[in-house]
Formats: sequence, C-alpha cells, structure tokens
Amino acid sequence: MICVYCGVQFVGKFSLHKLFFQSKETVCSQCLTKFKKIAGPVCETCCGYINDNQKYCQNCIEYRKLNPNKPLVINKSIFHYNDEIKEWLNYFKFCGDVQLASLFAEHLREYYENSFENYKIVPVPLSDERLKERGFNQVEVLAQHAGLKFTNCLKRLHTEKQSKLNRFERLSREQVFSFCGQEKIDNESIVLLDDIYTTGKTVRDAAAILFQNGAAKVNSLTLIRA
Repeated sequence: MICVYCGVQFVGKFSLHKLFFQSKETVCSQCLTKFKKIAGPVCETCCGYINDNQKYCQNCIEYRKLNPNKPLVINKSIFHYNDEIKEWLNYFKFCGDVQLASLFAEHLREYYENSFENYKIVPVPLSDERLKERGFNQVEVLAQHAGLKFTNCLKRLHTEKQSKLNRFERLSREQVFSFCGQEKIDNESIVLLDDIYTTGKTVRDAAAILFQNGAAKVNSLTLIRA
C-alpha cells in the first residue's frame, strides 16, 4: 500500500474489523504518529484543556453563567491542533487534496459509533459562495470517506473566513445559519459534524437552529480541537 500522506509504500496491519468491513489503511504508522489524539482529562462540554480537579474549562463555565437557559451542546473532538494537523488541514481544505480525508476515516467512524450511534448526522455547511470557490464541503468529504450517512438541512450565509477572525470577532458574529429542510425535525437526536472546534460559536449557532426546528438533542463531533 502507498501512504496518501507521504507517498511511501508500507505494509498494513491485519485486523478483523478491516476484514469484516472491507476497509484498508491509507496512511503509514509513521505518519499517524505525527497527529496527536486527545487523551487525559478534558472539559466535559467542549473537549478543551482544563486545570486539575476541574470538569469544565473556564470558557464553558463563563458561557453557562451568561446563557443558563440555553440547551447544552456537548462536543467531542479527536485530535489536538498541532503543527502537523495544521499542515494536513491546509493541504486538504485549502489546496483541495480530498484524498487526504481518508487518513482519519476510521477514527471518525469509530468515534461516531462509540459516542453518537443512532444520532442523525448533519454536516456544518459552507455558504454557496464558499462552496463554489472551494469546490467541495470538506466536512461532507470527511463523512463520505468514513462511510457515514448525513442529512443536509442547514444553509449558511456568506461571511468572511473564520480563520481571519480573532476570538472576539468570532464570538460576536451574528447568526449565519438557517433551516432548509423540507420539514421540521421530529424530536430527533442530532450530531453536528465539523472539521475543527475553536470557540464553539459555529456549533452553538447551528444547534440553535436545529432546536428551533424540532431537535430533541444536539451535540457535535469535530475532528480537531484548537
């Protein structure tokens, strides 16, 4: 097999899961070690860093104080935002190398099955303008490579790129999502799928629209926690 990341030939490891689900490795073990999985104590709400003996990070504590009546959105993330995954994200998301989505297909599917099985998956959308510019929605591509079925029921207004905004600008941004499903959600549990969680503003705004349209529970699964 040829590693899709470094291009070096490698021998994959056998497992019953690969045999039964006919899946195959696309990245060598040496490349995988560059990406650091989130482990150890993390915030129970956003999967961010916490101090010893805390359940929640300071940002989530402050948010809950300011928004005591808003439904809680629990986020699960898989990888830390280090230099290596930043480079991967740049090639995948901004250079359009969609085959790189296969690196994390098994991780994404495994986390979904362990934490959100039977939740309806809704990918965070791009604006029509951004989709035309990029040519693909990176979140949908991640889901497709992971073999996850999803439903598109959100629409997004076109705004400046998130990566160009500071924390205050992101948090003060107006609602950019609207519901575009043919009918309201019938008391279902939904997991929002996104590539990266930074301030939580995106998933909270998207969740608010889903709650307004009948969702019973909304949480999020993000590949990376910045």
